[in-house]
Amino acid sequence: MFSLLLGLGAFGWQWRSPDGGNERVHMISWTLLALFPVTLLFSFFPQSQFSAEIKGATMTGAVGLWAFIWWYGLRSLRTANRADEYRKEIRALREQIDTHAKMRRPQPIEETRTYEYAVHGRPSRRLVLITGDLRNVKDVDVWVNSENTDMQMSRFHERSISAVIRYEGALRDPLTGRVVEDCVADELGRRVGANVPVEPGIAIVTGAHQLAGRNGVMGIVHAAAVHGAAGVGYRRVDDLGTCVRNVFLRAEEIADGGRRAGSIVFPIFGTGEAAADVESTVQSMLTAIVAHLTDGRPRHVETVYLLAYTDAELAVCEKALDACAHISSAGKAGKKRTRQK
Repeated sequence: MFSLLLGLGAFGWQWRSPDGGNERVHMISWTLLALFPVTLLFSFFPQSQFSAEIKGATMTGAVGLWAFIWWYGLRSLRTANRADEYRKEIRALREQIDTHAKMRRPQPIEETRTYEYAVHGRPSRRLVLITGDLRNVKDVDVWVNSENTDMQMSRFHERSISAVIRYEGALRDPLTGRVVEDCVADELGRRVGANVPVEPGIAIVTGAHQLAGRNGVMGIVHAAAVHGAAGVGYRRVDDLGTCVRNVFLRAEEIADGGRRAGSIVFPIFGTGEAAADVESTVQSMLTAIVAHLTDGRPRHVETVYLLAYTDAELAVCEKALDACAHISSAGKAGKKRTRQK
């Protein structure tokens, strides 16, 4: 009993050690543990017969039983320790993979660059891929807002196109920056009235308000590109082609005095809160955009910008644009702009 208790105590103390314990103490604990069944068995049954072959050596009697238990216990312990080490290595690898995945999450592009594409057969029309923050886009006549079918704009502090347009278009206190008049959202609410939710793909025009002076915007087209459901969240609408075509129809109507809108910038619809697949979304939007640019009918809007906010969106857009048969790259513009803090 003394050897059992002492062996279990040494084994338990070693087991609690974070590094797995000392190998010599493990050998001593198993020596004590092996003594207990041997002394117990041969005390009650002294005529017992036992033989064991360990690593080519054959041992019999009490010595053989003790050696077998001691050897088998140590071997099992080492196997368990190796398994624990493998588990630790697997956990460490998983942590590295998770860290790498977090590092490779889509990163916002700080610089504003433009990549121009010529439209085959339509020299006056062009498609421009523009990177970075929408707030850095200057002198594009029409901004498109990816909105929900309830036409409820995002709150000012949210990270979305809707929030950017709402905040930048609002009248703000010059000292505190607080919104004094919620110009764009208020006008959108008046235009929609009680007719909500609107049909998916519907486009509604509002004024640019403060964006007119800050960014040279003539008007905002709010496209019902996502729809929400209670307990589910937002989902991108199915027919993006119709949504884009409706945006162009409304953008063609925007004018400031005698000047008609000639350029428009699209964000990638539904890839924020709605978590839509970027590749399929870009492909659907690009098909409708190229159809507008290659149409033989007269168009006022002849320059279309596609906004890539993150490096992942940029990679997808470049791949889709390079594969399009109706356009060809005209090079990367040299201008670079970053938003002032």
